[in-house]
Amino acid sequence: MKKYYGYFLAFVFCMPLLAQKSGNKKDNGYTISEPDKQYGIFHAVKSDSNHKEFPVLVFLPDNYHDSRKEYPVVYMLHGVNRQPLTEEGIRSMNNPSTKIKEAATFYQVIIVCPLVGNTFYMNAPKKPEQKIASFVGIELPAFIDKNYRTIKSREGRFLAGFSMGGYGAVSLLCRFPDTFSGAISRAGVLDLATGIHDLDWDNAPHTIDILGSYWDNQELYHLNSCPNLINRIRDRKDVFIILEVGTEDFLYKCNVRLHQKLNETGIPHIFAEYPGGHEWTKNCLFSMLSHLQFFAPTVYKN
Repeated sequence: MKKYYGYFLAFVFCMPLLAQKSGNKKDNGYTISEPDKQYGIFHAVKSDSNHKEFPVLVFLPDNYHDSRKEYPVVYMLHGVNRQPLTEEGIRSMNNPSTKIKEAATFYQVIIVCPLVGNTFYMNAPKKPEQKIASFVGIELPAFIDKNYRTIKSREGRFLAGFSMGGYGAVSLLCRFPDTFSGAISRAGVLDLATGIHDLDWDNAPHTIDILGSYWDNQELYHLNSCPNLINRIRDRKDVFIILEVGTEDFLYKCNVRLHQKLNETGIPHIFAEYPGGHEWTKNCLFSMLSHLQFFAPTVYKN
């Protein structure tokens, strides 16, 4: 208890300094240090559907202010584990393997990182006040299109994410195919019951607050898992899905199952497997975005 009390005191005393350093007078409870162009431009984006603001970091290509062109946007969704591409990792921007700013410049895209906590990017059936899908799928693109020079059509909007963010990318594409044209998932939690089906877990700990216990709500888990959600886009040929996963990843099986389902439905996609487990390395972000060349001419036309 003494250790945690010490962490609490450190947090209490450091937060005013962080708020002063960032230039934010209002304490939103987020420890983003120096949200400037080097680490990402900070916005507190209002969500009417959630009755609150969400912190969002925007990364622009180096030449954004020297040109007048409109840029594609990649909505990069964080995970819940302790890898760099998590809410905590994106907030701190201290880990050199993140390289979000460099990727924005290299691929000439705007990268938008909403920080939404352990929500699985869905409108939670068990928490009706939590409508994260509505925020990321509707409200956030409207905000970004209003405030930045973007390609204001679905052909210029893509979703990408790691782990929980991979689920968010694929599921939001299925829910909003008229807003986004493609989804890129790295080691995505594509089956919300994969812990029970593949790992012999007693329950699904990360989604109990959102969907309830698996054993009492199996239909909800099925309806909100990606193998079912892709039925919403099975007749569309103007969408694409990229799946990347490590062969030793504990989520490998559920990624393979979705790949097989995508083959059956004929939805355009790429499945790529690599050595390794559930990890985020310095090359993952560049690997994910490199697939855009096969499906997204808006990224390369300028």
